[in-house]
Order: sequence, then C-alpha cells, then structure tokens
Amino acid sequence: MTSLEGETVTSVSNGRSTTSGSSTTSEPSLGDLVATATRDMSLLVRQEIELAKAELGRQAISAGLGAAFLAVAGGLAFCSLIAVTIFFGELFTWAGLERFWSYLVTAGMYLLIAGGLGLLAKNRLAKLKPPARTLQTVKDDVAFLRHPTSAVRAAAEPATEAPPA
Repeated sequence: MTSLEGETVTSVSNGRSTTSGSSTTSEPSLGDLVATATRDMSLLVRQEIELAKAELGRQAISAGLGAAFLAVAGGLAFCSLIAVTIFFGELFTWAGLERFWSYLVTAGMYLLIAGGLGLLAKNRLAKLKPPARTLQTVKDDVAFLRHPTSAVRAAAEPATEAPPA
C-alpha cells in the first residue's frame, strides 16, 4: 500500500507485513532468520527422508524377489526331495543301473538344480545398490550447510559443457 501524504510503504513478504518510511528499508530480525532457517532445515530433512523411502521401497521389491527365489529353491528342494528321489532312483534302477548308482545320480541332479536356483538368487541380490539420488542430495545439502554462499553462487551459474570432440 502506498500513501502519498506520509510517504509510507507497506510490503508483504513471507506472510509478514512491514511498514517503513521512504528512506529506510526493513531487514528481518535475527529471530526471523533463525526461525526461517529452522523451518527450511526441517523441510529439507523431511524431504530427504521421503526420497530415501521412495528409493529404498523400489529396492525392497528387488530384494524381496531375490529372497523369494531363495525360498522357492529351498521349498522345492525340501518338499519334493523324498518322492522325486524315490522316483528317479527307481527309474535309473529300472534302466539298468545298480540301485546305489541310481540314487547317487539322482542326488547329483538335485545339486545341479539347487545350484542354478542359487545363482539366480545371487544375481538378483547382487543388483541391489545404495540409493544414489538420496546420497547425492545429502552430500549437496552438507556442502551447502558448510559453505552456503559458494553453493548459492555455484547453483546460480549455468553449467558450461565442453564442446563435443
């Protein structure tokens, strides 16, 4: 609001209104600055936690699938061991092998199947990585907190890319 008679200027900034004369400018008090910094830090921490939750949620699905492969491998090996062992042992005995050798061949087949499922689970679990975006934003936040003016200048300057060779 501007009044021509008293040269009073009223401005609204961040929900606060300040009134000053024409020759002086109002600066926020130390308490206002601390309150703003505290509010911003609280918001930043909450946003970092939400980002970490989102990234870890996606990786939890992958870890769950890897664990499920392990559970299926173990369950199959345990539940069907007796019946299938007898079936293959008797099948190989019927084919002409001695009973001892036929059950040994059956056990070897089980080891190959369990090894293949174990490799599938290992490969799936090896794909898990730390939450890269969360780690990078936390590093950026720490750098800003250590040197707020240089971080602001770096963010304000446009990134220059090298020309393609």
